[in-house]
Amino acid sequence: MTAQSLIQGINAAFVGVSDPQPHIDFYCGQLGWAVSETGVLSADEASRIWGEGVGQTPVTVLTAAGVTHGRIILLTVPTQGPAVYPTTSDLGLAGIDIYTRDIQETHRVLSSAGYTWVTPPATWEVPLGERVVIITQGFCNAPDGTSLVFVENAAPRGVAAWEIDPERAYTELTSVVCHVPDFDAELAFWGSDGLGLGTWYDVSFTSPGLDKMASLPTGTIMRLAFLAGPKTARIEVTKIQDRTWGEDRRAQQRTARNLGHTGWLVQTSDLDEVIRRGTAQGGVVQSEPTTGSSVLFGSSRVAMMNTPNGIGVTIQEIA
Repeated sequence: MTAQSLIQGINAAFVGVSDPQPHIDFYCGQLGWAVSETGVLSADEASRIWGEGVGQTPVTVLTAAGVTHGRIILLTVPTQGPAVYPTTSDLGLAGIDIYTRDIQETHRVLSSAGYTWVTPPATWEVPLGERVVIITQGFCNAPDGTSLVFVENAAPRGVAAWEIDPERAYTELTSVVCHVPDFDAELAFWGSDGLGLGTWYDVSFTSPGLDKMASLPTGTIMRLAFLAGPKTARIEVTKIQDRTWGEDRRAQQRTARNLGHTGWLVQTSDLDEVIRRGTAQGGVVQSEPTTGSSVLFGSSRVAMMNTPNGIGVTIQEIA
């Protein structure tokens, strides 16, 4: 990592679960992922990172093709009411994205296995200057309120699982998505003056295919930016113009407390500098640096921040 780029991407998405087995059945049984680590954080270890009141937390780490980034980390949490699937118009954490070779086959197989899709896959376009990026994707309801977005991309970029195993059908996490009220503040936190990710593009557009796929009103105008480092997962920051519908889900999306997509893990060689620069860009420290557990963190230093829009980010210092 350079001094400018403090992180290389989103190392993992945290997913709160009532029971890890349905997730293992889904990601490993259906998508060909594997369990790479299991263990339990004591109540003391978990609460020092994720805040007072977090109890003993079982951990299950899932990877695709053995890739050490773009992971899913399952945290078993006390069930607090029914799982709620966020919609594209809700504020907070939204979907987690995986590339598929054949989205129509994915839709057929998973639907036959009993997994619900919000809508069938749809194709939409993102204008980038004089060219247009064409994307086909669909939302599938994974267990415990996790919205998994399958993407068939005509020009996939930087996908480690397919570099390792070109024949596999599915990749690691390619991106994680958040819908925020203060778009520019989120970009500043993650961008060149903050944690150092690059902006692939930042566009406002409307697309009938996106409206159909994401169950949005016709003519919805969305601002979308991709923030990326050299490793997956990338960050998709979204904002719907003139938003007058949807819910604010952020208070129910707390790492190690709630079900579903509840936070992100990043890794850095300089934890103190991440905190300094993140705070300068409006981030808020939730837990000061502490020695993490041997489970998941390998006894390295760990801290937690909220981005300016309240997205929970766990930060691990690595050699």
